[in-house]
Amino acid sequence: MTRRLLLLFGLIVFVAFQQTEAQNVVLDTVGNAVITADTIVKETKSAKRPKVKKPHSPVKATIMSACLPGLGQIYNGKWWKVPIVYAGLGGIGYLVYSNNYEFRSYLHAYEFKTGDLPEGATLTTYETDLANKYADSQLKTYKDSYQRSFELYTMLLVAWYGLNVLDACVDGHLYNYDISDDLSFSIDPYLKPAETPVPMPQYAQVGLSFKLNF
Repeated sequence: MTRRLLLLFGLIVFVAFQQTEAQNVVLDTVGNAVITADTIVKETKSAKRPKVKKPHSPVKATIMSACLPGLGQIYNGKWWKVPIVYAGLGGIGYLVYSNNYEFRSYLHAYEFKTGDLPEGATLTTYETDLANKYADSQLKTYKDSYQRSFELYTMLLVAWYGLNVLDACVDGHLYNYDISDDLSFSIDPYLKPAETPVPMPQYAQVGLSFKLNF
């Protein structure tokens, strides 16, 4: 009887011990799973997200060049075009100014010679010299010539400004355009012998050949 009680007690202790070990294993497994999940979350948050590059905007390039010539070219990455833009604006702008100055000088001298100078207006030294040097008809001819030149260069200045805006717009549209290596343009010297029974160098055709490959 005593042996049976001891055997039963030992069996109960053994079963209780096994259940305790199983619970410890389950808790340990869950704990590891939680730690692993927390680690993944932290690593995901700490990972740097790649920066999304903003698309290139042709409209922005156009507006920038319209507000300040050359600014759209800089936005498109065509820095080398900026000196060309300002060289054109500066050169044509100077011609506009100089022709306008000469036109007004000859106009005032002509008005002085014909008696049409507004009351209270005075002539500069340069305008007085023109009035003393040229006759009425000559002053009118020079005046009209400088006026036409002034109007012509003014239109060229506006056209150059518009070309600057158009160039920025076109480059903006072509910014992401991928040109294939199969597309090429080349200029080569051209030499074709004369069509004679005996080729003669002095009758050969010399020129340039233009090749466009698609």
